[in-house]
Amino acid sequence: MADAETAAKADAKQARLLKRYWVAAGSSLLVLLFMSVLYWQGYIVETGFIIIAGGILSCIAVFFALFHSGFNRKARDPSLTVAQLLSAMVTLIIAMYYTSSDARSLVLPIVLMAFVFGVFRLDTRKLVAVALFVIAGYALMIKLLLQFRPQDVDFRLEVLRLLVFGPILLWFAVMGGYISKLRKTLSDSKAATEEMATRDALTGAYNRRHLLNALRQEKLRSDRSGHAFCIGILDLDLFKTINDTYGHRAGDDVLKACAECGVQSVRPIDCFGRYGGEEFEVLMTQTDLKGARIVAERVRNAVGNLRFAHIDPDIRVTVSIGLAQYRPEECIEDTEKRADTALYRAKLAGRNRIETE
Repeated sequence: MADAETAAKADAKQARLLKRYWVAAGSSLLVLLFMSVLYWQGYIVETGFIIIAGGILSCIAVFFALFHSGFNRKARDPSLTVAQLLSAMVTLIIAMYYTSSDARSLVLPIVLMAFVFGVFRLDTRKLVAVALFVIAGYALMIKLLLQFRPQDVDFRLEVLRLLVFGPILLWFAVMGGYISKLRKTLSDSKAATEEMATRDALTGAYNRRHLLNALRQEKLRSDRSGHAFCIGILDLDLFKTINDTYGHRAGDDVLKACAECGVQSVRPIDCFGRYGGEEFEVLMTQTDLKGARIVAERVRNAVGNLRFAHIDPDIRVTVSIGLAQYRPEECIEDTEKRADTALYRAKLAGRNRIETE
């Protein structure tokens, strides 16, 4: 189950990255439309427009191939935000080079528009680095204009643009970094809240709510595919004696140790959680009662081998387990009831044992 959840999360993340790519690609086509208007009005020479259009379309095609093939997943940042942002900035600097002086200011707001995409993924350091890259690129553009197209450059005006635009871009970088950091803080808080909503506060194992959701999802998969799964209900034997003899704090330590033991003993695809009190429940997917008994026996032996020297070296904890296999189309509550009945038989038969339905 853990592997399936990981794969599902990875696919969902890739789907979000693809959606973000399409937004960027759509924005790039909008920029191309704007450049077409400038070319149509005579503000961009034909050679320059061909280079600009080729650059924009090439970037769209290259990043589409990277995202569509999944090759982006191999990168440290699968969103490829820095690569996309730098590609956009280089294309816009080239566009400004080929745009006549009186229309060059019209391209500068597009740089800020492209810069906004970095705010959602990059920290302040990376945003400032991109901003400095753009400022250096603009300065290089002025130098190349003076060298190769002096008729299309007003040096004083270009320097003035750079002196105004540069600080504005750096301000965007700093504020964008602050916003990005705030978003990350909110995202981490949300993740922590969601984690708390699925975990038992004392033991750290999954709580009853998460177990029910996992059971319902597994029921739907089983009804569709016909594969078997089992439920195990576990109860620590004579746990009340530990609470009465050593106190509730010692009882809590025993519960936490047993829960950790259970989580480590079941398979990665299983779901182990606290059912309530000293009872736990485990969902064992893709297995019948024979396989479930093997998992349950591993849990029973692991709990039986626990030692609590900090409480009393003589403490021995055992667990009784009841197992039931899901029957097609039945209610999950009925499966749990059969597992609970099997647990009751294990208690009556002397505890520290496993019984099946």
